[in-house]
Amino acid sequence: MENSLKGFLILLIATICSSHNTFAGDKTPINNTIDSVAAIKKIRADFTLINKQLKFFRKRTKDAFGMSAEGGVVTGYYSKGALKKIHCVFYGETGKTEADYYLNNKNLFFLYKKETVYDKPISLKGFKIKNSTEYRYYLSGGKVIKKIIKPNTSLLLSYSQIEAELEQIMALLDEK
Repeated sequence: MENSLKGFLILLIATICSSHNTFAGDKTPINNTIDSVAAIKKIRADFTLINKQLKFFRKRTKDAFGMSAEGGVVTGYYSKGALKKIHCVFYGETGKTEADYYLNNKNLFFLYKKETVYDKPISLKGFKIKNSTEYRYYLSGGKVIKKIIKPNTSLLLSYSQIEAELEQIMALLDEK
């Protein structure tokens, strides 16, 4: 009986300690969580401010032929010469993708993307939305710190994939 009581107490203590992360010498995950919460709060404030100020920004719009099946449009919004937001609309035969890239000091900090799929090609009358997916990527320090996908899907972009997309779009905006 004494051995089973000892075993139970050891198991209980181990369970309590592991659930409170007492044995962890490195508290980085906890600090990252706190930092991520603050970073996400700042990101939300920054993209909200950019959207409120859009009417004061200089706009540059480019046709995006070749970037999708049915073409598209890319619009850059600039404040004092600095690119703050890029709004993209790309059309496909049976859908469209809209994306908003938000930048501070040339660094991407937020991506909002919405993909809409139609039940038949847009060239046919009476097409309807079959489904729609929204993606929100919060970015900081060269990493995706939070992603929200609705409805949930397994298709997720990495930071390097997001950066590669952004480079193509920025190259288009930089063309004379």
